[in-house]
Parts: sequence; structure tokens; C-alpha cells
Amino acid sequence: MEKINLLMNMIVSGVNNLYNNYPHIDKLNVFPVPDGDTGTNMNLTANNGYDDVKDNHYETIGSYLSAFSRGLIMGARGNSGVIFSQIIKGLSRGMQDSTELNVEEWQNGFREAKEIAYKAVMKPVEGTILTVIREISEAADQIDPAIDLKDFWNQIIEAGNVSLENTPNLLQALKDVGVVDSGAYGLVKFLEGMNSVVQTGEIVERLSKLETNEGGNIEMDIEGEFGYCTEGVIILNPEWIDKLQINTIRDQLQVYGNTSMVVVIDEEILKVHTHALSPGQVLMFLQQYGDFKTVKVENMNLQADKQVQGGNPNVNKSWKETTSIKIERNLKNAVATIAVVSSEEMKRYFENELGVDLAINGGSKMNPSTNDFIKAIEEVDAKTVFIMPNNSNVLLTAKQAEKEETKSKIYVIPTKTIQQGMASALSFDPSASSIRNSTALSKAIKNVTSFSVSRAAKDSVVDGIKVKKSSQMAIVDGKIVGTALTLKALFEKELGKCITSKTEILTIFIGQDADAKSVSELRKYLDENFDVEYEIVEGGQKIYSFIIGIE
Repeated sequence: MEKINLLMNMIVSGVNNLYNNYPHIDKLNVFPVPDGDTGTNMNLTANNGYDDVKDNHYETIGSYLSAFSRGLIMGARGNSGVIFSQIIKGLSRGMQDSTELNVEEWQNGFREAKEIAYKAVMKPVEGTILTVIREISEAADQIDPAIDLKDFWNQIIEAGNVSLENTPNLLQALKDVGVVDSGAYGLVKFLEGMNSVVQTGEIVERLSKLETNEGGNIEMDIEGEFGYCTEGVIILNPEWIDKLQINTIRDQLQVYGNTSMVVVIDEEILKVHTHALSPGQVLMFLQQYGDFKTVKVENMNLQADKQVQGGNPNVNKSWKETTSIKIERNLKNAVATIAVVSSEEMKRYFENELGVDLAINGGSKMNPSTNDFIKAIEEVDAKTVFIMPNNSNVLLTAKQAEKEETKSKIYVIPTKTIQQGMASALSFDPSASSIRNSTALSKAIKNVTSFSVSRAAKDSVVDGIKVKKSSQMAIVDGKIVGTALTLKALFEKELGKCITSKTEILTIFIGQDADAKSVSELRKYLDENFDVEYEIVEGGQKIYSFIIGIE
């Protein structure tokens, strides 16, 4: 029990140190929109994991770490939270048989943490939290297992900080602004909190007052898309269990010319994700190993025509993220849709006007947890559920919920903006097959340009664009394309570039920061310069004064 108590103290100290530093992590920003959330997401993820274990009794180190890891996964928010949860999942797996918390056991844990974390991302980007956990693992492997535990942990922290300080040299976007990677910083602070207990026996206490949280984080387009996004979960035939190798699958997929390959084998389950030009070829190859539990094929190339607006009128829309009611799952509905939005006004619009069955109000930071998604899936109670995350930072969380859900078949549509979610929702046809809807909703993303306006929170340089604090920024499909001193000048300079002869309609969500004069100027600019329809909606969103979908 002494060793388990030591581990428990290390974990709570790490969680507390991450909490103390999360506002600063949020401020380690590249993208100068004041919605920084890496620290917030990692803090919420860590605290959810700790809440799941703090009042329970555990007999072994492995069982404690496994429970903490499970809590992290269920509470994971945003990309940073999901990757952090996977690092701890790996640590848990590597130390499942640990009894002493000695150097060799920690080496096993860090080695597996690196492996699981890298597997969580389709195309790992160096200069991020992934680099730091990899270099910590590599440093740990070089340490003599006979070394004193205090010396071992000091070397781990030193390796983590060296790796952290080098992240700008590996990622140009960080170097341009002169900051380290925020997720990597959060991981190091968590480990430093653990180290405090190793060195002194003292748990890092939570601060009563934290610094102000402001600033935005970089969003990276990890990989381009082509062909068909093909996924399958296969229940392995008995003769392949514990025998099938990951490389056997990957090597054949490479022969087919596929990209973006993720292959996971977990006991009797084989899960494959790949981008393929011939998905049928991939599925026929995989079928030899067992029976499909689920299959998903999404066309990522074709431009979409709008489908019939749909919605499930039988779904109760009264769900709230704070509910503690456990809903009985009868899967009474055939199909349902879930979307993430950033305000109550948008929630009403998506549900009442676009026919979405349930909209999750993720607030200005758009960061619902895995558990929030699970609750929403329970609420819609459908055999098939389509999820529109509507934010690139929510995609991994939605996919984590997809893995955790056991009753409903989940399709996560890769919508990265509110505008893309709107276009996808309009393309949903409740009478169509799941594959057809999946294809249509994914295709609709290509049919909309996402134009947003926000005031810069700081001086910055992003993608070669110099941004001055308090200037108005035009953001198109997640990238800053220009700035101006006034909204009127910004509309004239940047909005017109996105409106073409093929543009049919603009849907304009008015944010909290947009005054009547600005709205009037936008109307006047559109009326005098373009023969195009537009709809103005009270969006109620923070941070972005205007969110405009151009179709």
C-alpha cells in the first residue's frame, strides 16, 4: 500500500500543478484569437481522471493507473486532452504489473506512453507534445535502471524541459511567434508536479488565484485528404487472435497506395483507418481476418449537392450537459444527429431551423468532453448517430466518444467550423442509408467557405500575416487571411474575395461584440456590391463578431 499511496500523491500533485499553470498554457498562443484552450482542456481532462479515482480504494499500481487513465479518456477535451489521455493510457499499460515504482518500471511506462500517444494521431507533427513524450521516453531508456529514483526523475524532468525548449525549432509556426508548444508545456508541468513528491514528499498545492486566461492556440492541418476515408472494426477469427501483426496490415495497405494509416489490434479487435482510392479492395483484404463489426467509408473528393433538410422529430431535445440521469437505451430511433455549437442562440438555430436532433452548447471554447458526447448519444437513443464536432479541436474528442460508445453506430463527420456543420446538417436525409448520409454530410463540407471575424488579442505573425493587437482579423477556413483597423475596411478588403458568381447564399451569425452599426455596414456592403441572398441570425457567440457561411 505504501507504493500505491506514493503514486496517488504523485498523480494528485501532477494534477494540481497542471491546474496552477493552465491559464499560462492557454496564453502560449500562436493564433491571436482570444479563445486559447489547450491548458483549459488538459486541466479539465486531468481533473476528470482524478475525480474518478480520488475516493476509491485500489490494491495494485496497475489498477489505480488503469482507473485514472479511464477517467482521463472519458473526460478528454480537445486534441490536447485526448493526446494527454493517451499518454497516460500508455503509462498505465506499461506499468500494469508494477509493484515497486522502481526505475525499470517507469522506463516501461514511458516507453509505452510514447507508443500509444503516437498511435492516437494519424500523422504525428513534431514540435508538439508528441515530440516531448518521445524524447522523454528515449532519455529514460538511456538511464541505468540501478540509479536512485530521485536522480531518475530529475533526469526525466531535465529531458522534458530540453525537448520543450526545442519545439520552436521543429515547428515554424511556434518559432515565428517565439513560444513553445502549449500541450508540451502542459505535459512537462504535470510531470514536474509528480516529481515534487519524488524529491520532497510534498504534494504541490493548488493556488487560490491564477493568472488571467487569454489568447488562442495554433490549429494545424495535420494531413491533406484524398479518396475515401475507410474505417473498419473487425472481430478477429480465433486463429488470428494474438497472432496477427500490425505490420502485416500496414504493409498491404501501402502496396495499395493508401495513406493516413492507423492500425490497432487489441485482443480480439482489429481496427483500421486509412485513406484509399479503392475502399472495396481494402475491405475485401480485411475480411479474411474476421467479421466486420462496423464499416465506414466517406468520400473526401466530390463536391456536394444539397440534400433534403432532415431531423428526427421523436428525439427529446431537453438534454443538458449537467444532467446526472442515466437514460435507458432502447435505440428507439433509427437515426439522429448531434452538433457542437458555441452559444444557446446557435443551439436553438441548429435544432429548430436546421433539424439537428441535439446541439451541445460547448461555449466559446467549444470543448465538450468525451463524456458529454456519450450523454448526448444516450439522449438521442438512436441506432445510428451522426456527430458534427464543428471545431478542429473537438474532432479527437468526438472520435474518442465513437470508440467508447457500445450500442449506437457512430459516424463522426469531420466538420471543423460552425459553417461546415451548418452545411452538413442541411445535407442530412433521414430516409437515406447511413453510408449515403455519411458521404453527403462529408461532401457538404467542401461546399461552404467559412469566413469569420475576430479582434486580435495580441501582436502576432501567422502564416506570414502580421497581426496588430486590437485589429480586426478575417479568418477563412481556419486561417488568417488579412487584417484591417475597422470592420468596414475588413469587409471591403477580404469578404469580397470569397463571394463569387457561383455563390448562392450567405448565412451570417451575429456575435455579442457586433453592434448595430457594424451589422448595418455589412448589409450595405452586400446590397451595393453583390447580387446574393443572405440570412442574418442572432448567433450570440463570443470572440467572433461575425461567423459567415458562404455557399
